[in-house]
Amino acid sequence: MVIKIGSGEIDDLSTLNVLDEESLLRELRARYKKGIIYTYIGDVLIAINPFKQLNIYEKQQHDLYKYVQYRNQLTPHLFWVADQAYRKLCLSKRPQCIAVSGESGAGKTESTKLIVSHIIHCSGDAGDRELQNRIIETSPLLEAFGNAQTCMNQNSSRFGKYLQLNFTDTGRIIGAKVYDYLLEKSRVVQHGPGERTFHFFYYLFAGLEKETLEYFYLDDPETYRILKDPCGGKVFPNRSDFKHCRQMFNTHKDIMQRVGFTNEDINMVFTILSAILHLTNIRFSHDDETDGVYIEDEYPLEVVCNLLVLDQEMLTMALISTFNMTKGERVISLKNFDQANDCRDALAKALYERLFSWIVKQINTLLQPSRRYNQIYDKIYRTCSILDMSGFENFQVNSFEQLCINVANEHLQYYFNEHIFLKEEQDYRTEGVSCEKVEFQSNEDLIELFMGTLGIFALLDEESRFPKANDESLVQKFHSHCKNHSRYIKPRGNETAFGIHHYAGKVVYDARGFLEKNRDNLSANLIECMGKSGIELISHLFTMTDGICHSSDIAISSM
Repeated sequence: MVIKIGSGEIDDLSTLNVLDEESLLRELRARYKKGIIYTYIGDVLIAINPFKQLNIYEKQQHDLYKYVQYRNQLTPHLFWVADQAYRKLCLSKRPQCIAVSGESGAGKTESTKLIVSHIIHCSGDAGDRELQNRIIETSPLLEAFGNAQTCMNQNSSRFGKYLQLNFTDTGRIIGAKVYDYLLEKSRVVQHGPGERTFHFFYYLFAGLEKETLEYFYLDDPETYRILKDPCGGKVFPNRSDFKHCRQMFNTHKDIMQRVGFTNEDINMVFTILSAILHLTNIRFSHDDETDGVYIEDEYPLEVVCNLLVLDQEMLTMALISTFNMTKGERVISLKNFDQANDCRDALAKALYERLFSWIVKQINTLLQPSRRYNQIYDKIYRTCSILDMSGFENFQVNSFEQLCINVANEHLQYYFNEHIFLKEEQDYRTEGVSCEKVEFQSNEDLIELFMGTLGIFALLDEESRFPKANDESLVQKFHSHCKNHSRYIKPRGNETAFGIHHYAGKVVYDARGFLEKNRDNLSANLIECMGKSGIELISHLFTMTDGICHSSDIAISSM
């Protein structure tokens, strides 16, 4: 039987007679029009986000795609990928990893949750059902604190996640661990028009009763700088949005309790979020007498000190001044207006980053294998992991966050090129199978542009060390060192812009704020002040060498 290209009937596009971009897109478009969102290209599953709920993830599909022997007997499905990974784990006894890649809004987060649910289904009912439920509920909980609304996606992941599932030799799931990276902490203090900061800030105002809001000194959400719409709109644009956030607050509070967070843990989360809201409302004015700054209204400062049990005078000095050690003596210097604002925002970002890390730590503690399994397996398990990283982004304004996300995606694209093309060709040669050499565009030169000795990141770090450097001087340094690279673009008429020809297309970056975001320094006296908090957890998070809370660092409830 001859199948016409563009018919939408080809499950595996690697079987096409003509394998080019036009043929691939034509077939994918035809399949999508038929409501078929999944297609294979060899071992790769292509998924197109339908932007609606589908009834293809029910128990019937879970059972159908369990222990699949012959893939061509079933239509392409996400569950096949999960089933294959689990079967290979059990048969080969070697670690497996599923990489979920795509542009922002492609549906990676939802796909990851579905993959996890099917792997757990494949592992069978024998096992700790409570543990399995906790693992499944991990993703939506992390979304509440690590996702946000962007101009492209209502629920965009603003962090990368690597979820490692642990199994016994017989394929029984016994635990899990989450690794997080690239949290977009700058979103705490700044977001663009049509965007929001992290979800849970909004859940907090919609979910807490009036008396509890007053307990945390919280007023109307429009009162707080980091929640305000840059275009002047309401924080909750309509009643349905408020009701949704209220429902999500109750849902995630229940999840936290089911996963194992204590009431003290949950109260600490609310406390830190409230402190961030008040901290970012502190305003500075220029002091003509000292040529430094002073705090205009001390009320938000007092609230932060009450919530975090800090010494008010010490925090005030840490916000408006810094110190250096010269010949064994502490020399205090006053901050100017911009430095004070940057310092305040850096503290807010640090608080949220440490809170997020602590939440991940708590989850990992609650999902780790029991001591019984540790004794039996000596902490060596079979692992099946899922990588869910922020997708490639090209917004109307692209800043430092988009640069980091897109470079991470370039590394993943490089891995795909190595795995799908080069290693496949090597396997063909080893097995004596004749094949034509596949021409593809390597992005190795682009990675060198970013990561090389005189690459963009090295130049950024170098410029960040100069106190008088600014964003214009940074871009001029980029132009000077990278102008001859074929992937680099020097736009006309914009002193803070530069462009890159990525594997996914051309992106122009606005370098305003690059240096401040890259430095992101907390002054020594600010760290010292936080380290003397009367709350053990706060003190602990700011006295650690790397500022990140690991699973063995502090007891589950230390408040």
